[in-house]
Amino acid sequence: MADRNVELEAHVHGKHWAAIYEGYFSDRNISADYVAAVMRAARAGKPAAIVDLGGGTGFILQELVAAGIAEETRLINLDESGPQLAACAHPRINTRKGSSQSLRREDIAKGGESIMLICRSVLHYGGIGLQRPWLGHLRAQLKPGEWFVHQSGCSGDVEAALALDVLFEMAGVEKWVPHRDALVQLLQNARFEITEDFPVPMLAMPSSEFAGRYNVTPENMARIQADLARTCRDRPDLYRETPGGFIFSFPYRVFMCRAKGSEA
Repeated sequence: MADRNVELEAHVHGKHWAAIYEGYFSDRNISADYVAAVMRAARAGKPAAIVDLGGGTGFILQELVAAGIAEETRLINLDESGPQLAACAHPRINTRKGSSQSLRREDIAKGGESIMLICRSVLHYGGIGLQRPWLGHLRAQLKPGEWFVHQSGCSGDVEAALALDVLFEMAGVEKWVPHRDALVQLLQNARFEITEDFPVPMLAMPSSEFAGRYNVTPENMARIQADLARTCRDRPDLYRETPGGFIFSFPYRVFMCRAKGSEA
């Protein structure tokens, strides 16, 4: 069964995806630091296969090819959305339909091969209740020392995290963006060692695109804007009004994680 959040926004998948939010998810400059982090981990771990969880149209894997990822490394795009996978046509990328929770190491690795997992803007789809089990499942697919590099919705301050989570809740969207410390704790509890983490450019979410992506009614958007105008009036870094409504800034961080052994 497809994730409810995936089904909710399926109408912007495929050929429409590259244009949403002013092309944030297909911008080489915006993704450069994340791609560089993946490349650093790949050089260190020398994986036989890299699996991009929720890899969508395959943009990040294509950027890895452009960055010189080893020719022998298999690139696998795992996504629940048929339209997203249909838009992924690079000859080096193999597509597989499924969720991150459908991933099984034995389906990817042959014999003693090593693997590496990556994902961008995926974990918050689990909401407040599923990020812990999701991370536990991903860790279970990795051997000690293997890498999990991800760009995840994550705020450096509690006020911003709360404002964004209330925004999603009022829109009826089951997503959760944690404070950095909370996500660090979740990763550590799942037996990941965080070797590096850093912020990357925020995503500017215009209210018109937010409403279209999540099918939010005009009446509900008016309530959301009134709430944000009250709670974020002193946070121009998060919220600003525009002639067409408002823009809210969605924060991201990159985490370079290595799987710990059971004794660690």
